[in-house]
Amino acid sequence: MNVLVGAVTAAWTGSLVASLLGGAPTATPDDSAAVLATAAMRNVGLQSFTFHADVAMAMRHFPWLHFHIEGTGDYKRNDHYVLTLGNGLPFASGVHQIDLSMIDPSMWPHRYRYRDAGEQNGDSIFTLAPITNLSLKTATVAVSPVSGAQWVDADYTDGTHIHMTVNSDDVQGFLLPATLSAEVDRPHMPLSADATFEDYAIDSSTR
Repeated sequence: MNVLVGAVTAAWTGSLVASLLGGAPTATPDDSAAVLATAAMRNVGLQSFTFHADVAMAMRHFPWLHFHIEGTGDYKRNDHYVLTLGNGLPFASGVHQIDLSMIDPSMWPHRYRYRDAGEQNGDSIFTLAPITNLSLKTATVAVSPVSGAQWVDADYTDGTHIHMTVNSDDVQGFLLPATLSAEVDRPHMPLSADATFEDYAIDSSTR
């Protein structure tokens, strides 16, 4: 098993180095590349899955509303990682889908320019700049080699700032989010959100 892990990690890291040499919009020192490779090891072979999300939201100003939203998540490697809200957000017309690709480093190469930004509390810190998502300005992500993405700070062009914390767990042998909490500082509409991810359905071909 150790030989297999080492071989896959080396291949993943080698792929990252190859992308650098090929001019891909990515640059990470060896240590941070190893962190990303180690974190990715938990989900090697994972191609697609779906899940259910229960999201509790609370407005942080008058009228202090609390409400629940049901959602469904959908992941396909190298393509998308989204949470679709059943009825959208009642206070934000048109917001029906949330992009979760920032919490999965395997989704970064074709979506973000990312850079190593040091270490904090044992986690490697990365800064992300969007390649295609023009609504996002910049983001900072903390990644643990053991438990994956820990938190995300993201700033958007409309003035919104979001801080997310992620807790992941073993799901059928893969490392996947169990809960996600967010503080959303949306102009004139700050709120808190706590989501529980459950009922994962993993494509049998990935096992």
